[in-house]
Amino acid sequence: MKTEQEFINQIQNGKKIALFGAGVVGKYLLEYIKKYRKDIEIVCFLDSYANGDVDGIKIYNTTEILEIKDLIDLVVMTTRKYCHEFTELFDYFNLPFLLIPQTVEKYCRLKEYIPKMELASNIFETNEDKELYNIICQFWLGEDDDKIKKYVYEKHGIKLSGPVRNYHKHYFEFINKDAIKNVVDAGVCDGIQFFIYKKQFKNLQNIYGFDPMYEKFKKLYLDHYIKQMKEVNLIDKGLWNEETEITFIETPNNQAASYIQETRKGRPLRQADSIHTIKTISIDEFKKQNNIDKIDFIKMDIEGAEMKALQGGEKTIFEDRPQMAISIYHSLDDLVDIPIYLSEKLKNQNYTFKIGHYSAKIHETVLYAIPNELINKDK
Repeated sequence: MKTEQEFINQIQNGKKIALFGAGVVGKYLLEYIKKYRKDIEIVCFLDSYANGDVDGIKIYNTTEILEIKDLIDLVVMTTRKYCHEFTELFDYFNLPFLLIPQTVEKYCRLKEYIPKMELASNIFETNEDKELYNIICQFWLGEDDDKIKKYVYEKHGIKLSGPVRNYHKHYFEFINKDAIKNVVDAGVCDGIQFFIYKKQFKNLQNIYGFDPMYEKFKKLYLDHYIKQMKEVNLIDKGLWNEETEITFIETPNNQAASYIQETRKGRPLRQADSIHTIKTISIDEFKKQNNIDKIDFIKMDIEGAEMKALQGGEKTIFEDRPQMAISIYHSLDDLVDIPIYLSEKLKNQNYTFKIGHYSAKIHETVLYAIPNELINKDK
């Protein structure tokens, strides 16, 4: 992975520069240069939107290039947004420029997550789990996907060109299936996993499947058989930390990119997006309302609502000690915050944490939390 050090070290000693982009990356590179490259003089910032100054260094608008072009030797571009237009503009004014690589820009934007990644990595007991979690984190930080592709092909037989799923391992890889009677399945989608429950959970009694979008996502040839499963209870609600209504954004061109608006504040809507208001309930409240004796397994893949849903099931988790398979790939916050949250909540509860990844891309990372007494020693 190319770092900010390699990028900045391309700048010759004594150069006078303008940092193009006064955002997160520009400010980070300013701090880096001040600390490690004191031979470089930062004359100003250039930006199309920001104004004022950053740490006493003036921000010029990109319409003011003529005012600063003779004061600088080089424009260091800290963002690739509209880079084609701006590189042509700088070339027009005979201004040399250095364009930040995409991997370095991403690394700088996300570098603040590294301490939390290291903390989250420590919840895993085995080197194999730590290594896989670190590979996934590096992928998020901009490293190429070669290690992920190699891992999922060798471990699960998954390839980009197909087969792209391993239904028998995704959510189930480390689960003690014989110990499960009652399942909470949050994020039913088309219900394909119901067939795994029925086939492999020999003591299965109830599946409580939550998905307010099931009628939209269902496949008729699967739904035909799902309706014949006496164990399946489909609930037309989402899981959250309380009974309320939230907003689900459906992206018709890519259903896998749909999300809960409350968990992605600031994400702009696209023209093709469909907005749905969905009703929610917490695991604790649902269990109480339906007089359920014990929940044995909780599976969640709910487009970024996992943290809220876990918070709404704390009482159930403490009392019932369920096995859990929780998706943590919907955001970088989920990737680090959910492992840390669960490890802190279950610190004295004798749980073991495992990690699984089931895609040749950045998607389908699952955190497993297993009570120690249910650990399958052969997994």
